[in-house]
Amino acid sequence: MPNNELFQRMVKEAIEDLASGEKGWRKADPNTLILACFGMLTNHLTRKLVKPLWFFSGCVAAGVVWFIVSRVLGIG
Repeated sequence: MPNNELFQRMVKEAIEDLASGEKGWRKADPNTLILACFGMLTNHLTRKLVKPLWFFSGCVAAGVVWFIVSRVLGIG
């Protein structure tokens, strides 16, 4: 099992533990609270960073394809 899957599973369990309603965030175990907060922050930042990277890589790939096709067809 890759480390990322283990981390995601631990985060999911921590979030479920907090969301169950048995304990409030004030009475929750500090490790559970920190893990849940860090996991949610990591997921949020990953989503914010991945979208621009996909756009950038799509633009670069389109440029490479255009360059190869233009060289093959002798355009430009």
